Amino acid sequence: MVATIPWQEFSLVRGGPAYRLMRWLHLVRPPRQGVIRCAFVLAMVGWLPIVLFAALERGDVLARLFRELQVHAELLLSIPALVLAEPYIDGRLGVAVRQFPRAMLIEGEGRARYEALLRRVTDWRDLPAVELALVALVLALGMLVPPDGTRDWLESEGTGHHVTMAGTWYLLVAQPLLRFLVLRWLWRGVVWTVFLWRASRLPLTLIPTHPDMMGGLGFLPICQASFSMVVFAVAMPVAAYSFRRNAAAITEAPIEYVMPQLIFGVLSCLVVFGPLAFFSSALVKSKRWGDPWFSVVAARHSRDFEHRWFRREPGVDPLSAEDFSSLTDLGTSFQVSRRMRLFLYDRRAFIAVGIAALLPLGLLLMLDRQFLSVVDQLRESVS
Repeated sequence: MVATIPWQEFSLVRGGPAYRLMRWLHLVRPPRQGVIRCAFVLAMVGWLPIVLFAALERGDVLARLFRELQVHAELLLSIPALVLAEPYIDGRLGVAVRQFPRAMLIEGEGRARYEALLRRVTDWRDLPAVELALVALVLALGMLVPPDGTRDWLESEGTGHHVTMAGTWYLLVAQPLLRFLVLRWLWRGVVWTVFLWRASRLPLTLIPTHPDMMGGLGFLPICQASFSMVVFAVAMPVAAYSFRRNAAAITEAPIEYVMPQLIFGVLSCLVVFGPLAFFSSALVKSKRWGDPWFSVVAARHSRDFEHRWFRREPGVDPLSAEDFSSLTDLGTSFQVSRRMRLFLYDRRAFIAVGIAALLPLGLLLMLDRQFLSVVDQLRESVS
């Protein structure tokens, strides 16, 4: 049996006690099968009992439940999004991991160090103590954080502060499930960030004349943008909470209402793309090395070109000469090297994450038929 190279089978998702439990329950099958079924089952486990219990309660608990968008956004959108994001993000990060050796960005002794790093990352992913700690943290949050008194469907009418059966299921099952999925993605993000940090310390062979103007690392911001699905899943309950608590500010002070979501979008971009700053040191070194060498080559080639054509060596046919095209190619390469970025930046990737952070707010405003009015008021406020 031939041993596989770590970067060929790398996965940030397929490991850990929770993943093995999902496989044992036949909710997922490697590498990427069954994820839709798993998302549906987890969403129904959180949402359906709440609706059934609310229907059995006296009074208008069910009506109050359906008037609140936050619980439905959390359980019917955020939980499925967090699960459905797994195969997509895992595939994109796998592309990034394989791109380092395939693009010859890591060669020689660095290849062995790179494979050892991937083995350590896989070990961190599979640590049982981490997910057990996440479960303990989720349970502690459930006990320490009191129920929100403004959510009237959590309590029965005429019973003081008695929590309904629907509220009990939400507080003990549905909400902890969502928190665990979010915290597990947070841990995966930490593991991936450590990988990027240590990979940036390897002897990278960057190419100053690479067309992506990032030394050949232009694939990283595009792969980082895959986390936009997780950003959307977290932004949905954030927007729903703000929508519920600040409903009066939608028409009275739209900027104050929209501002928390804008701040969340900025923070999301910083969290997603901030780890790429680890590679800035390698980019600076590559640029410092490339600029003087390309300047020497360009000067030598330009001198030969001027000597040959301005002094017009006899017997040279301009139509068959390669000097003009080589001078143009060298000039293009030199300009690419001079414009090499010192931070891994891709505008489309930033826009994707920003849209993922702001999209839930737009969806909620459209559901409440307030989207156009808020846009108009924001336009008037800015102008």
